[in-house]
Order: sequence, then structure tokens, then C-alpha cells
Amino acid sequence: MTTLTRKDVFFAIEEEREHQDKKWGPLAEHPHEVGSWLTIMRQLLNDAEQAYMSQRGDIGALDELRKVVAVGVACMEQHGVPPRHSKEPTNTNNASSA
Repeated sequence: MTTLTRKDVFFAIEEEREHQDKKWGPLAEHPHEVGSWLTIMRQLLNDAEQAYMSQRGDIGALDELRKVVAVGVACMEQHGVPPRHSKEPTNTNNASSA
């Protein structure tokens, strides 16, 4: 099993985004609504699942998954990214009532 650093993974995603821009043109030339980006991602995810179940296995699935993630990045490049707001975990068990 190969383990990569996050930096290596992000580099692969960046390379995929550059490939997509060369293939399809910059986002300004082909904007999509968020729902359209989700549809593209769903199709690519289906491709990843098919690759996994075929003789391509993990390698084929990971090849397609890189595309899924890069398309998600393209969507956020176009539409923005809401900030992550961290919340403290809520304990639903009331220890004092025991």
C-alpha cells in the first residue's frame, strides 16, 4: 500500500485541474451551475466504481477519483467555498441523570 503526503495528493489534483483546463478551456469559457458540477462528479464517480469492479481495480478507481476531486475543485473555484466552522462535539448523554 502506497502512502503519500497531503502535499503529493494536492499536487496530483492540481495537475489534473491543469489538464482539465487545457482540455476544456478555462472556467470562464465553460461555467456551470453547482448542480451541473455535481452531475459531472456523479458520472465520474460512477466511472470510478466501474473501474474498481473491473480489471482496473484500485488503480483505475484512483485514476477516476482524481478526476472527481479535481472537478469538485473546479466547482469551488467558480462558486467559492464556505468556511469550515468547527463545533465542539456535543455529548448527548447526560451523565448527571444516572
